[in-house]
Amino acid sequence: MSSQFSVVIIDKDKMSRDFIVSTLRPYADSITLAGAAENLSDGAQAIRTSSPNVIFLGVEDIDQGVRDVQSITASYPRVSVIACASEKNSEWILALMRAGAVEYLLRPIAQEELKQSLQKVGRFLFPKAEENAAGEIIAVYNPIGGMGTTTVAVNLAAALSDEGTKVALVDLNLEAGDVNTFLNVNPTYTLSSVTSNIQRLDANFLMGVMTRHASGPYVLTEPLEVDEAASITAEQVRGTMEYLRRIFRYVVVDCAGQLAGCNLAIFESAHVILFTTTLSLPALKNTKRYLNALGRKGFDRNRVKLVINRYLPKSDIQIKDAEKVLGWSVFQAIPNEYTDVVDSINKGMPVVKLLPRSPIGKAIVALAERLKR
Repeated sequence: MSSQFSVVIIDKDKMSRDFIVSTLRPYADSITLAGAAENLSDGAQAIRTSSPNVIFLGVEDIDQGVRDVQSITASYPRVSVIACASEKNSEWILALMRAGAVEYLLRPIAQEELKQSLQKVGRFLFPKAEENAAGEIIAVYNPIGGMGTTTVAVNLAAALSDEGTKVALVDLNLEAGDVNTFLNVNPTYTLSSVTSNIQRLDANFLMGVMTRHASGPYVLTEPLEVDEAASITAEQVRGTMEYLRRIFRYVVVDCAGQLAGCNLAIFESAHVILFTTTLSLPALKNTKRYLNALGRKGFDRNRVKLVINRYLPKSDIQIKDAEKVLGWSVFQAIPNEYTDVVDSINKGMPVVKLLPRSPIGKAIVALAERLKR
């Protein structure tokens, strides 16, 4: 990490605190230790004066830890909090990540894990020059609801954001978006906050209005009010996408509705369009209509990829049957794991992060890897 950034350590455990200090010492040319304290009250002055990039926060009690993380991230939204605790408990990890922590280190902290967490945060804070090239827009689309586009979009964004890759997740389902529900976020600013300020749009403004989710991606949700959604134009969406591409490596957009207006604005600049459907006769009939329509508008098979959601190997309709009916190859099948998906929604954490060994988690990670090639 060649770029300089500062660290504050807040940890009652002296051994853990000293270990972090000693591990950071060889990196003094790139990491500044701005302060170390036993509790948040004692460390508050160091945080205020140094505005650190990273805070290592020791957690002894989960309720207090959650309050501390929330307090820090509310006051200093650009700070990355790395929680450190002795509790090997998935509920602790989930609670702290939902509160805003970006990493969870188990005591006694392993030196390699500490270094890896710093490298991840460092890559996010100071991306390499090549990462500033124009990013790729990935549209996840079905004209109607119930096909799992939000499930795929949310989990794909989380999977792509692994290893510190900068990813944006945008909810363009203007009439009935659910990204905020899936991730349990209630942002102050939404897509309309951006489109209504299109003239003053720049990187700093965008980063200031987007909400970073604990699973990795920065989120821009659908407008809160119906009237606000109706006022958004295709040109505003096109301009917003152009700015997002300058900041993020990947921009995942959850799309629904007719093949016109804002959706077309997205598709025209998209690197790939993931058309999500299921193996049912009504769904496949509608899919064929829209795949043909996409083709007539110039979106060929190199850009439009077919994703089968809720796939059951013993279904009456098999993938080969769908490919024959549609005349289109299936790019990826996502298995039907209803319980895992509902559990992830209830906990506000994508399946790929909450249950990475789940079949659906593995399938979406595989989808992400294919899109990276």
